Amino acid sequence: DAEILSLALDGAAQAGAPALDIRIGDAGLFNSLLDALNLPFVWQRRIRRGHMRGQPLDVILAPSTNGSSADHSGVLAALEGVDKQGARALVEDLLSIAGISSVGGRSANEIAERFLEQAAMKTSAFSDTTRKVIEAFLDVSGNPDSASRKLRALASDAKIDLTAALDAFDARTNFLAVRGLDVAAMNFSARFGRNLDYYTGFVFEAHDRNRTDGRAIIGGGRYDRLLKTLGATTDIPAVGAAIWCDRLFEGTAS
Repeated sequence: DAEILSLALDGAAQAGAPALDIRIGDAGLFNSLLDALNLPFVWQRRIRRGHMRGQPLDVILAPSTNGSSADHSGVLAALEGVDKQGARALVEDLLSIAGISSVGGRSANEIAERFLEQAAMKTSAFSDTTRKVIEAFLDVSGNPDSASRKLRALASDAKIDLTAALDAFDARTNFLAVRGLDVAAMNFSARFGRNLDYYTGFVFEAHDRNRTDGRAIIGGGRYDRLLKTLGATTDIPAVGAAIWCDRLFEGTAS
């Protein structure tokens, strides 16, 4: 993780980039929080997706409408306690009766999965205490060392174990420092995630403060899940970065 960020920054600097502001996050640390809170899988998946997209927690937890204002309470009630196979069969039967093979490009199986997810969320509790812990976690920001202290205090107060994840976080911070990077100048934000769902750990972007469009010059991170989504049988450790040369050279030309 430290090596790829260092190499990306060095490459941009050799191409003439000015000093860049570095923003970092940690998808793996956030996943560890959700695991420690013992949330049902359906809630974990929904919150991870929303976090990756940069959505506020209120938006993530808001009741879904399947893209419309239609009331699906009858279907959700019928699906309560039904296993996936039974849910698929029920939705497929309903669509068959209506003479519908797909809706909005989604198959009957995909629609069944969506309804089953909503039914599970309807019947699983999401306490105010859990919500407050997640909100407090997402509010943490600052340089990596101060963020680590805040997160350890939060975990202690909430009586959840994030020790292994935070030890790994601190170890990475040390490796960044060993490579000569100014850790104190980096900005960690627990809310920060890159809008690609295969990231599994460290994520980062580097910005030219002189740009007014807010677009990153460098972006990357750890994506151990990527190759499995492309057909590998298991997760394969991987980390990388991209440098947007057009943005880089726009900055150097000015």
